[in-house]
Amino acid sequence: MIIFCGLSLSFLNLFAQEEELSEAEKASQLKLQQDVLKYKELETKLLEEAYEKAIDPETYLVGPGDYFSIVIWGDIQKGFQLPVTPEGMLIIPTVGILKVDGLTLKATQEMVEKAAMAKYKQTRISTNLMAMRKLRVHVTGEVINPGTYIATPIDRMSDLIYRAGGLKTYAYLQEIYIKHLSGEETRIDFSGFQEQGDLSQNPFVCGGDIILINPIDYSRPMVKVEGYLRQPQGFYPLKAGESIFEFLSRHNLLDRNQKFSQVVIQRGKMPLIQVDLTSDAAHKTKLENGDLLILPLDIRMVYIAGAVQTPGLISYLNTFRAKDYVGRSGITADAAGLNSILVRHLSLGKIEKGGDAQVYPGDVIEVPVRRSKRISEYLQITGQLATIIIAYFAIKK
Repeated sequence: MIIFCGLSLSFLNLFAQEEELSEAEKASQLKLQQDVLKYKELETKLLEEAYEKAIDPETYLVGPGDYFSIVIWGDIQKGFQLPVTPEGMLIIPTVGILKVDGLTLKATQEMVEKAAMAKYKQTRISTNLMAMRKLRVHVTGEVINPGTYIATPIDRMSDLIYRAGGLKTYAYLQEIYIKHLSGEETRIDFSGFQEQGDLSQNPFVCGGDIILINPIDYSRPMVKVEGYLRQPQGFYPLKAGESIFEFLSRHNLLDRNQKFSQVVIQRGKMPLIQVDLTSDAAHKTKLENGDLLILPLDIRMVYIAGAVQTPGLISYLNTFRAKDYVGRSGITADAAGLNSILVRHLSLGKIEKGGDAQVYPGDVIEVPVRRSKRISEYLQITGQLATIIIAYFAIKK
């Protein structure tokens, strides 16, 4: 009975420790979440405070929430810190009420000066924008987190897309629409900004704007892309007169592991078109609606056999010599000297000897064992090489 009670108390103590640990973990997770939120708030604040350039008084439109500093210089100096009211009014004590909503900053400054000069003779008026208003902009469609976001009059469409988590894979960038409160719509080709930095295709936002990002419209000109891709295989929108290089660059489909010299276009029942992306053909070859574009993988590997710790395939590096590959694979104590290394150039049908031998993709590097080792080990290596060589020529056929 005493033993049973002792065991019960032990289990209770363990259970209490688990509960304490669980609470500690919860507290740690809560702190981590709070830190993440603080970081996001700081990031948003920094974005809001970052100016692209000085505000242009002739283009900046004043609206409710803008904050002005107005100073009347003269025998009796007066200064005011004033917001534009929700009705779009600027109420200046001793001067009057001015309707400034929708006016440019320059027009607002001129209106304030004219009204103040009518009240105060032989004075000088300064009107400065001290803080910009906040806007509500709605981002919908093919973004990660659609919703309503806070912006300023100097935020561009890309800023709002970023705050909405970024674009989804199948967002149709050539036709993004911005719907304004006036009922007008602006059609944006966002790829023009992404590719060439065309700021006209990345406009400033206005309060109440709805940014609508539609999915890809497969009834429009498309090219199907297959092969080695980081992006999903499938259909991608095509612009009129677009070259193969422009198309691949715009959709971010190029990868260094692709075989650029053997990209293939299949166009209906016509013979296959092979394009070398490293030549002028990449810019001269135009894609057409319905083309199938195949991006092959460039198999740039070297095989290492013999007295190394990790025999097998290893990535090809054009600056490496035979001894570098052997060092990377870990030479064993049973290996002969570096001068005994054999490099079999399968594509050339030649054998080169020595650690400084040049290596090409598809080569086989053999690291012989010392002569004191048994003859059976030599036979084993030779058998491996024979299998590799036979397989290589079988593939070539």
